[in-house]
Amino acid sequence: MNNIVRICLDPGHGGHDPGSSFRDTKEKDVVLKVCNYMTAILSGVPFITPIQTRSTDIFIPLWERAKFANTNKADFFLSIHCNADPDDDTDPMKEAQGEEIWIYKGSKRSFQYASIMKDYVDMCFHDEPFRGIKESEKLTVLKKTVMPANLVEIGFIDKSSTNRHFTDNNVLSQIATSLSLGVVEVAHKILTKEV
Repeated sequence: MNNIVRICLDPGHGGHDPGSSFRDTKEKDVVLKVCNYMTAILSGVPFITPIQTRSTDIFIPLWERAKFANTNKADFFLSIHCNADPDDDTDPMKEAQGEEIWIYKGSKRSFQYASIMKDYVDMCFHDEPFRGIKESEKLTVLKKTVMPANLVEIGFIDKSSTNRHFTDNNVLSQIATSLSLGVVEVAHKILTKEV
């Protein structure tokens, strides 16, 4: 019996692909720091082995990220991203905010894992709303992975207050801790066959 849960962390974008940007803050840098912090945290959990699609600022095609998770027989794939709102945010009342989780449409186990993760994802920014668990058939990393997969948007990089937090390593460490707690709960339920 395998008593180790393999968690594949996927920091979105990288290299020539910055992802969403606001002021001098790039999504690729924010999510890489969060995932590196998560790997450090989860490496200390005896029943979890974390792996990352990238641990440096390099570009990896989406299909290669999914292939990496599949080849390494991950039990859970977690892709981390920052959201962005296309409007100019001149009206702060209309400024998009909050966190959300995406799953592949119709994937029951991915939804189960997201249902566990949602409270921990919502902890990223206590004063912002959790925007829900959403489904898509278009997101490659969710479509091509064979294990349950979640894509988490940890907040809007172009919301001024959130953007300031994304430049603070202490805040990014706290976000990583929140997400890691969710991963630990998912891993425990995998081991006990509750999901």
